[in-house]
Amino acid sequence: MSGGRNFYKDSGVDVEKGDALVDWLQSSAAEKQTLGEVVSGIGGFAALYRPNFKGMEDPLLVSGTDGVGTKVLLGLEQGQLEGLGIDLVAMCVNDLYTVGARPLFFLDYYATGVLDEAQFKAVLSGIRRGLAQCETILLGGETAELPGLYKKGHFDLAGFVLGVVDGAKRLRPELVKTGDVLIALESSGFHSNGYSLVRKWLGERPVSPDLMQKILAPTRIYAEIPQLLEALGSGRVHALANITGGGISGNLPRVLPADVKAVIDPTAVPTPQWMKDFYCSHGATFSEVEGVFNLGAGMIAVVDREASADFLHLAKSLKLDAKIIGDVKPGTGEATVHFV
Repeated sequence: MSGGRNFYKDSGVDVEKGDALVDWLQSSAAEKQTLGEVVSGIGGFAALYRPNFKGMEDPLLVSGTDGVGTKVLLGLEQGQLEGLGIDLVAMCVNDLYTVGARPLFFLDYYATGVLDEAQFKAVLSGIRRGLAQCETILLGGETAELPGLYKKGHFDLAGFVLGVVDGAKRLRPELVKTGDVLIALESSGFHSNGYSLVRKWLGERPVSPDLMQKILAPTRIYAEIPQLLEALGSGRVHALANITGGGISGNLPRVLPADVKAVIDPTAVPTPQWMKDFYCSHGATFSEVEGVFNLGAGMIAVVDREASADFLHLAKSLKLDAKIIGDVKPGTGEATVHFV
């Protein structure tokens, strides 16, 4: 039955606008991928995907979920939203790379007070750009209009990713041994962590437009990692840590076994000068912010010492900026990080 007053729209929820945006997503070019194919995607109640794990000895599904956090607020304040979509993809798929997995498909959740077409399209365009970088399919998602929960003009994002790794080749703490070399893969900036502190500092002291662009730079997607691992050969990279909230000391131990310690030279960490200047201008030191920011080390690889030169050479050929920052030494109890 139709006609009459639209009570749902009067309450602040415009279903027709949401349906139109779903149609816009469906009309976009379909992504391609070699590890499977979409059977049915955006628009239904559930999405179907047919995987192709041919050639894998022990295919293991790998899942991850994450968001963008308070960087959304800074993006809104600066009117720069497309980068947030890239952030969302990166924060999810980068976690998969830490076990040597390749992402298959991605789902997004976009929640807002009042659905704004321009905002939605900017964010989803960013998501599509990010997924194109890592050859991952946008299989589906959810758009929620929640006028009582979010203020008009505000929104939040969540992402969900499914990938696959051959169990015979997956990276894990048990492979790490003393003598392994720690190699940092440079970040594009703060990525999507620590922005509650960043926004506090920006409120205390405005920055130049050029510095703001560096602060808002989208999270780097380390899509070259599967190719790098394949080129190096199995067993030469032992572990990978995604340096997110908690910094190096909070994340690197997550991929290390007991009874070892990661010994790192803080002067070797590839912190860009603008980042140093930013935190130093607020009276902070490396040790005080190391547990908040990645400080230029977006990923840290734990590599067999004999393979370290090959790793650096291959990383350079793939345009991944990589630098040795330390090594793994004997320790006692739970794995720790020591800056010396």
